[in-house]
Amino acid sequence: MQEHREAVNFQQRFARSDDIAAVLAGQAGQSVRVDASGVALGALLELLMLKRGTHRAVTVADASSRGRLLRRLLKSSQPYLSEGTRGVLHRRAMDASEAAANDFADTFRAQLVAAGVVSTAALRLSGALHELLTNVDEHAGDGVDGLGAFEVLDREAWMVVADSGRGVLGGYQASPLADKPTNAEQALKWAVIDHRSRTGDPARGTGFQTVIQAVRSLDGCVRVRSDDASLELEQESDRSRFLLREQGKLRGFVVSVLLRW
Repeated sequence: MQEHREAVNFQQRFARSDDIAAVLAGQAGQSVRVDASGVALGALLELLMLKRGTHRAVTVADASSRGRLLRRLLKSSQPYLSEGTRGVLHRRAMDASEAAANDFADTFRAQLVAAGVVSTAALRLSGALHELLTNVDEHAGDGVDGLGAFEVLDREAWMVVADSGRGVLGGYQASPLADKPTNAEQALKWAVIDHRSRTGDPARGTGFQTVIQAVRSLDGCVRVRSDDASLELEQESDRSRFLLREQGKLRGFVVSVLLRW
C-alpha cells in the first residue's frame, strides 16, 4: 500500500478532472465523454461540477458500484444512501435537512472507526464533513444543490463536498467587505489559508480551519477547487504546505479531503 501512495501523489489523483477542464476551456462545440470508473472520488465530483457548469455536452460515465450508488441517489427522493464503506448525499436547496446531514456524518464516523481510526479522530473528521455540508447553504448562493460523498478504503478515506453555486470569488464579491479579492487564486487563499470571512467578522471564517485541524492527526490532504483556480494543501505531522494553481473554470466549489493512516 505504501508503494502505491508514493507512486500516485495527491495532485496526480486529479489528473482526469484537470484534463477535462482544459478540454472544456478549449475549442467550443465538441462533445466530451469521460469514463470516471477508476478516478478518485474527489476527481469524480469535480467532473460532475464541470458538467453542470458548461453548455457543452458532457457525459460522465462511472460503471463502478460507487457510480451506481450516486445515480440511484440522484434519481430518488432520499437525502442520502450508504452501501458498505461508502455513502452519498444530495443536499437539495429546498430541503437542506439537518437530520440527513447528521446521519450522513455519523455513518462516515462509524465507517472510520470500523476501519481502525481512533474514535476521537473519527469524531473530528465527521464534524468537519458536517461543517462542509453546512457551508453549502451559507456560501453557495440561493437555490443551489450540494453533493456529499465519502469512501473508506484500505488505510485511507475520502470525504468530498461539492456545489455548482457562485464560487469562492463570487461569494467574496457579493460580500459587504470594502477590500475584496481580485481573482480566484487570491479568494481561495483568503478562504482556506487565511480564514478570512466574507462577512468581515474576525470570529467567522473558521470552516476550513476546522477541516485542517481535523486532518492534522492523520496524513491528510485537502484540495479546494473553484472558478479558475485550485488550492492543494498537504498536512504532514506538524507542518503543512499548499500549492495554488490556475485551472480550467469550474462553476461552484468542490472540497476534497484524502485521509491516510
